[in-house]
Amino acid sequence: MAIVKMKRLRLLALESERDALLARLQHAGCVEVLEPEGQLNDPEWTALLHRDTTTLLEVKAQASVIRSSLEALKKYAEVKSGLFVQRVPVQEEDFFASRVLEDALKTAEFINQCTRQLSKLQTQETNLLNGKAGLLPWASLDLPLETRETVTTVLQLGTCPVAVELSTLEGELAQAAERAQLYEVSADKHQRYLLLVCSKDQAEDAVKSLRPFGYGMARIKGMTGTAGENIRRLEEELAENARQREELIGRIVDCKDQSKALEICQDRLEQELQKQQAREKVLTDGTMIFLEGWAAETGLEELKQELAQFVCAYDLSDPDPEDTPPTLLKNRKWISCINMVTEMYSLPVYHGGIDPNPLIFGFFVVFFGFMFADLAYGIVLFALSLYITKKYRPKGTVGYMFHLGQYLGISTAVFGALTGGLCGDAIYQFTSAFFPEHVISMPALINPLQDPMTIMAIALGMGVIHMLFGQCVHIYMEIRDGRPAEGFLDVVPWWIVFAGIAVAYFKGTPMVIGLGFLALLLTQGRHKKGIVGKLFGGLASWYDITSWLGDILSYCRLMALMLATSVISQVFNILATLPGKGLPKVVGILIFLLIFFIGNAFNMGINIIGTYVHAARLQYLEFFSKFYKEGGVPFRPLKYNTKFVDVTTQSGEVVE
Repeated sequence: MAIVKMKRLRLLALESERDALLARLQHAGCVEVLEPEGQLNDPEWTALLHRDTTTLLEVKAQASVIRSSLEALKKYAEVKSGLFVQRVPVQEEDFFASRVLEDALKTAEFINQCTRQLSKLQTQETNLLNGKAGLLPWASLDLPLETRETVTTVLQLGTCPVAVELSTLEGELAQAAERAQLYEVSADKHQRYLLLVCSKDQAEDAVKSLRPFGYGMARIKGMTGTAGENIRRLEEELAENARQREELIGRIVDCKDQSKALEICQDRLEQELQKQQAREKVLTDGTMIFLEGWAAETGLEELKQELAQFVCAYDLSDPDPEDTPPTLLKNRKWISCINMVTEMYSLPVYHGGIDPNPLIFGFFVVFFGFMFADLAYGIVLFALSLYITKKYRPKGTVGYMFHLGQYLGISTAVFGALTGGLCGDAIYQFTSAFFPEHVISMPALINPLQDPMTIMAIALGMGVIHMLFGQCVHIYMEIRDGRPAEGFLDVVPWWIVFAGIAVAYFKGTPMVIGLGFLALLLTQGRHKKGIVGKLFGGLASWYDITSWLGDILSYCRLMALMLATSVISQVFNILATLPGKGLPKVVGILIFLLIFFIGNAFNMGINIIGTYVHAARLQYLEFFSKFYKEGGVPFRPLKYNTKFVDVTTQSGEVVE
């Protein structure tokens, strides 16, 4: 249960075995391939080696094809992935079979081709609908649209705002052109659609007289025959368009059974992308390759077994003090779920850091349960987390979340039983409203609503223990690093001050607290230069007592969140009893249950988030500030990282 030791790996191998070597390194999952920045800046290296070529763009294109086809199946074939993906086991040999990938790519390309044709048809449909919409106002006009003039007259289709009266237009037209006539074909909420018939020699004057009223010529090009004939033709084309789209959608739906194969191949290509990205970091001269990276000590035996299959030479060495190795935390399976809390803050540094997971696990679980404290909520949280973990086996942060949720559910249920919380005071409110002759209450060791000061005292007591434990960890780290005096001088004077405060409160003598402040004065500025600087540094440390007071008071949030959970659920329970008054008992109970479930589901959902955030905050600010050295670089090895499948060996063991 510690930070995993890292070894620097330097490897020379044959170019011909490069792809097979990277595949086995990915199987081992314990090597992070590094960028060869230092070598590429050295002229002696660049004279011999250069970056290897890759097919990264080709693999990305293939992955894009698969993703697009899966999106098409979701859209047209209604293939549902759900909130959680239930991964299927696939043997490693079958997972990387080239035939399976080729078949999936053919299926994906067929689906994407149908999708592209659908897109074209949808664009065509939009154009047809727009064309039809433009002709509908002229549907009643029994005049070929291509007719623009006769021997002596001009025929012009035009529009004007509907607010302009037709009689006004006719009056203006009559004054400007005697041999002109205006006909209204139709009108809608915005425009009038007009036909202007005018003698050729008066056409210009006629149009000029109408323009001040918003008149404009209608643009209908490329059509012959009447508007009605064109509308019927467009409707036929729309029907054919719909038939073709329906046929293409049917072809996509027929590929619905291939969705699982496409998902498997998407995972396969994601692994290939990782290999190609690692290959970009490999140096080669065309005959041999050079690879450098970090190898986790926990996987060295498997790594050596894999490398023994190849003609290669390698060196595994400890990191230099100036190196920045990545950080990997390794704990027992039951405690590894707390890793998500640590990762949300920052990993510890490799040199001089400490794995905080075993240190915060118990505190985090207890603090969460103390704040959420409800038997029913705890049972629901535990059952839901256990169900999702067993059924879907989520990986990564999501897997950690539901694994941790089981412990949080147990803690919540235990504290709920101690404080008498079962969806707040649901049993009391229900029985007092509908069975007043048999009122029942949950037994409680401490009722937070009736005795909040005791709850606050317990919360502050847990806070003191939490921070003192953090100081003990600081002493341990200094002893581990060969500086025991530093650890004790940093911490023990503060313990004397705290003990002095307790003695002053219970015994009334300030002697011990004075001794503590004297110890702070003489020790906390010891790293300053000169006696005056050391004394001023020690004197300034007295001000830190306010920081300690603030840190301790921060643990009042444990009480506040517990009260919030109880009070909100109690309010919903009271509200649930009100509508049923005066109604038949059965109706009242049904209304109670409806409001009860909605209210408590809301309370549980909103308080899970708040409780998690505040439990994490107490670790990050109050606890980590006593000893933690953050800033570690995450270890990102070349390994299987799948979403839809579990890659297994021939024996059925999952390859992590």
